[in-house]
Amino acid sequence: MNLNRIKHNLDLISVITIYFIIGVYLLQYYQYSINADCISYITIAQEYLNGHFADAVNGYWSPLFSWLLIPFLPFSSSPQFNVYLTKVLSLFTGILTIVGVKLLISRFEIDRTTKTVILFSLIPITLYFLFNVISPDILLITILLYYLYIIFDPDYPNKKYNGVLCGILGALAYLSKSYALPLFLAHFLLFNLFYYFKSTDKKKQRKIFKNLILGLTIFFIISGAWIALISDKYGKPTFGTAGDYNHELVGPQSNGDFVYYHGLIKPPNEFAVSSWEDPSYFKMKPWGALESWDNFKYQIMLILRNTLKIINIFEVASLFSIIIFITSIILVLKFKLDKASKNKLIYLVSTILIYLGGYSLVLVEPRYLWLINILLLIMGGYLLSLLFKLGFLKGNIKNILLIFLIFSFVVNPVNDLILNLDLGKDNYMLSESLDHTYNIHGNLASNNEWRISDYIAYYTCSNYYGQTRNESYNELKKELKDNNIDYYLVWWNSKENSHLASDFKEITNGTIKFLRIYSLKS
Repeated sequence: MNLNRIKHNLDLISVITIYFIIGVYLLQYYQYSINADCISYITIAQEYLNGHFADAVNGYWSPLFSWLLIPFLPFSSSPQFNVYLTKVLSLFTGILTIVGVKLLISRFEIDRTTKTVILFSLIPITLYFLFNVISPDILLITILLYYLYIIFDPDYPNKKYNGVLCGILGALAYLSKSYALPLFLAHFLLFNLFYYFKSTDKKKQRKIFKNLILGLTIFFIISGAWIALISDKYGKPTFGTAGDYNHELVGPQSNGDFVYYHGLIKPPNEFAVSSWEDPSYFKMKPWGALESWDNFKYQIMLILRNTLKIINIFEVASLFSIIIFITSIILVLKFKLDKASKNKLIYLVSTILIYLGGYSLVLVEPRYLWLINILLLIMGGYLLSLLFKLGFLKGNIKNILLIFLIFSFVVNPVNDLILNLDLGKDNYMLSESLDHTYNIHGNLASNNEWRISDYIAYYTCSNYYGQTRNESYNELKKELKDNNIDYYLVWWNSKENSHLASDFKEITNGTIKFLRIYSLKS
């Protein structure tokens, strides 16, 4: 029995083994890759570890990634190794992602060869996801894959625990990223309604309704605890502040992220590297699409711009993405497919539309759409199997198209993995030099290059107060003094250098051609 199970899952075992070997090998080349979000998740995990729970509760950064990081941090000996551990966590998460895809594929009538090829294509795709940027998106993808595996089950109404499992997975998805709350509610409700009205059996309808109620109850019990915590912290009902921040960020009167124009800001607590650990407190200009006719037109244009951006992201993921999606819609609307095949395509198309709907209203980034990339890959394999079954494709043609399909999805991830080797190493080496050669520690500020300056502050165990405003020299000196800045980083050939050099000591003596560091210590 066990031997047969191993043989049946030999493709999965092989994929995970190869993925893990390559992933471990690539860790050495991506151990320095860092981003501001990564720093926030690390510092929040450290706050939990040190017992500073009030500071750790955060409405902008969802908690699950930081929670999962906590067991790893006691083994860390440096800020850089903390970054390394985030990639180790993501590497293990990637294994669950691959298993999730394997399970989800089983819901579709796809021939074994196509399934196996899709699984092997996940190796570079998943490695690209986890090494591209440290974020909870890989965690969100993984949880949602298991949720979709359950909700796509044709026998979903007849299994009494399916609703409970969906509620648990929906809550975990929300705890990984707040966007999952409206996503889960919309998707779970719609699919249960679909199952309910599709069935004519009253007993079966009662089971579906029971699954819906149980799922929502479990979801709100788990997610409600976190919602209560962050609502209490910010003094208002909220399930997360990231959505409000991003909505204001893309508004008609927005000046962009506050860190680039606000001026110096003290980090929210002693453990935070910068103010970016909790952007919730920095309000930009709120707006609503229904507040005025101009705002409504602006929202329509924003949706159109985001739609074009989504199309562009899909084309980068695979040249066939749009063709796959449109072909699926045509097959559903124009062809007389068997009921099961039609439903499977409806499941995929509706899931993609629901998922994209929320992002199209506000902000779109490539990593937000990683789940859709995987669904389109599965959809592409399913279409080939379906068209072959319907007699539209011969065996050889199908295999050729499968090769093109897989190549289109893996070429960019492979290319990015190769081109970005040692990504971020120069920033780490610069930070090490500033730490050991010039003993840079304390309160830092900069005139530019917010992100790199943030990384330097993190690696040197300093506090980064951000970028100074574009102001007169006397105002600049006052801003630096009022915030007790110890070192001021001046990037490139700034006009400030001539003034600063007369008042403060430049400690690098010009040895770094693109950076001057002025000591403001008395």
